[in-house]
Amino acid sequence: MARKLVPEVLELVRQAKTKQEKVEILKTNSHPALRDILRIQFDADVISVLPEGAPPYEKDDAPVGHSSSSLFRLHKRFKYFFKGPVANQVKPIKRESLFIDALESMHPSESDLLIEVKDRKLKGITKALVDEAFPGLVVKAYKQPAAKKATTKKKEK
Repeated sequence: MARKLVPEVLELVRQAKTKQEKVEILKTNSHPALRDILRIQFDADVISVLPEGAPPYEKDDAPVGHSSSSLFRLHKRFKYFFKGPVANQVKPIKRESLFIDALESMHPSESDLLIEVKDRKLKGITKALVDEAFPGLVVKAYKQPAAKKATTKKKEK
């Protein structure tokens, strides 16, 4: 049986009914790429050095599982995209070029997922769930900034 892509695993987790089922799905499909994606989303020590949002790139049109690459191979390049000694040595234009190359070589679902976690916008998976499935993976929890409340100023008369 072929290994499920990381977005497929996360979709199975979202669809599972109980927390125990979700944990079991994560453990059963454990791979360094999956753990890296989850750590990027939830660990405050992992800081993106890429601009926010999706860069302009051409999505791969190959069917699921037939793209030229995947997160399983490309997760080793994450060191160029997140703050650290390797990323600090790469010029921003080269870093962005590597990121676009990675996005273009993966299935669109994987590219979309990488962009989501880079910007910490992954939905349907919680830090508590990740902690239970992979204890010690998230060293320093990232706290989402509070949503800005719309303020209205009353006009003084």
